[in-house]
Amino acid sequence: MKKMKIAVIGAGIGGLTTAGLLYQTGHDVKVYEKRNNLDQVGSGLGIGSNVLKALKPYKMAYAIEQEGQPLRKMELRSNLNEFLNTLKMDQNDEENITIHRNVLHEILKTHVPYERIHLDHKLKETKQNADSVRLYFENGVEEQFDLVIAADGLNSTLRKQIYPKSTPKYAGYTCFRGVVKESLPIDKHTALEYWGHKGRFGIVPLKDDEIYWFCTMTAKENDLQYKSFEKPHLQAYFNQFPEEVRKILDAQEETGILHHDIYDINPLKSFVSGRVVLLGDAAHATTPNMGQGAGQAIEDAVTLTNLMNEKPIDAALNRYDKLRVKHTKKVILKSRKIGKSGQVSSTLKIKLRNKALKTKSSKSLSKKVKFLQKAKLK
Repeated sequence: MKKMKIAVIGAGIGGLTTAGLLYQTGHDVKVYEKRNNLDQVGSGLGIGSNVLKALKPYKMAYAIEQEGQPLRKMELRSNLNEFLNTLKMDQNDEENITIHRNVLHEILKTHVPYERIHLDHKLKETKQNADSVRLYFENGVEEQFDLVIAADGLNSTLRKQIYPKSTPKYAGYTCFRGVVKESLPIDKHTALEYWGHKGRFGIVPLKDDEIYWFCTMTAKENDLQYKSFEKPHLQAYFNQFPEEVRKILDAQEETGILHHDIYDINPLKSFVSGRVVLLGDAAHATTPNMGQGAGQAIEDAVTLTNLMNEKPIDAALNRYDKLRVKHTKKVILKSRKIGKSGQVSSTLKIKLRNKALKTKSSKSLSKKVKFLQKAKLK
């Protein structure tokens, strides 16, 4: 393996995972973050067994597992608490876990020496030749690298340079999220989702009796009505949902509720342009319906690191492109389909959807996401 000088653009989950793994395997890595701090605004997220298995050969896997709450199934119910179906999580060698986004980010930060993370560096321009890329930042800094990894999220500067027409695609619904400390009479290894004509509400156990919750409502993009929503509005909106939902919202502090419109991007044909590689949301931003956003970014990082340790750089990038473009396209499209089904609001469509869910076996439902376990990592 040839030691390479590598720039990672973006210090989120994908960027820090990639930087940590590449640094651990002997590369000269620098991370550039446009913000002036590494603070994370987030709630909970899922890390699938596929991701933990991929990370197993590397040091960071153990800490993530220790801080995670094992999740064994997801139960789907109507807003009237009528049972619809259960999605059983794959439990081969590794557990599926849930973890607080801030906790995961703190773990990842420990694997990248602090002096290698450069804040207040917003990328302005890139110029590349056959075997290097020169980066120009708005603060006047410029530097040359053997490889540049774009992990700069949904609104990636580098993706826009490579694919000017690739813009975030609004999914048609908006999302509120939060974390509460609340003891509910629910199984700590089971996530719950309630689907109704007003939207969806999810309850996901975290470690130490914390619960991550989220809700989605069909809305116009940048809808002013929902932008003004606070705790009392959410309580009124979901007051006909089951008791667990009402208890969660009662326990939520007035502050600490996050609100975002939901976007993805149309699948790209390639994640590689010369010596620039797209990774995570910059490459394949997806809606959160499969809980795979962070996980797929981590899988990207593992795959790229594995390949760079075994192959010459051009062969490694070609193989990364072949593996990750095809796999993440499935995630984007499957997640989009689930969101569309979950957000239907007409009485007839809901009746037909719920009937279809109830008649399917749990096994057939689980089969639809089985492909997540089959991703090749080198």
